[in-house]
Formats: sequence, C-alpha cells, structure tokens
Amino acid sequence: MPFQPLPGDQPSCTVACPACGHRWLVYEQQLGLLGPCPACGAAHPRYMGSVAPGGGRQVSFGIFRTLLAEPRLLTLIGQALGLYPLDAERFADAQGREVPLEDVHYALQGDAGWQGQVYNLHMSRAR
Repeated sequence: MPFQPLPGDQPSCTVACPACGHRWLVYEQQLGLLGPCPACGAAHPRYMGSVAPGGGRQVSFGIFRTLLAEPRLLTLIGQALGLYPLDAERFADAQGREVPLEDVHYALQGDAGWQGQVYNLHMSRAR
C-alpha cells in the first residue's frame, strides 16, 4: 500500500538527488520509501535535514520564488543569511560564490523565526 499522509501532516524533510542536485520536500514517514528523483529518475535521494517545526508555516519553493520580488524578503535574506542578490533568482555569499536558490529557501525554512517571516510575507500578499 502506498504512503498516505494524515490530513494534518505536512512535508517536513528535504531530500536531494546525488545525480542532478534537485531538492524536494517529503513527509518524514517517506524517508525509507523514497523512489527515484522526480527530475532525472536517478535512484536513492539523500536526506538533507528537516525544516523547522511549526503550525503549518512552511512556504513551498514555488511560492518562495514568487516572493523574490519583495524587498522585505531580500532584506531578510541579506540580514539572516548574509547573502546579496545577483539577479532575480540568484544570490551570492560575501566571497562572491553563488548560493543555489534551493539552499536559500531551505535555510530560511530551517529556522522557525525566519520561516514565520517568510510565511507572514506570503500571507500579506495572498490577502
């Protein structure tokens, strides 16, 4: 029988494909059941960690990307992670090394305070 989440469950674990680097969120209960990468089909994604717990305040990567036009998010990314924007969807650290957008999203979702700020920003735009 395939995994079926309970109604209140939310994906909370990040996995990454060792072949192509694609990252995605899964339910904790799926970690031992994972199949191939949805992007390239390679087997055995690698567990990267869990996002911060908190009453459903996680923001999907797709929504996060739509928020990148918000100056408040750019300020949060700069203050919290020490990154600066290179263009619409690319960031760099203080040494000028590019940081994947997925890593920026993961870092913000991994801290309950930052996660809440991103969520509140999303909700203020959604209303």
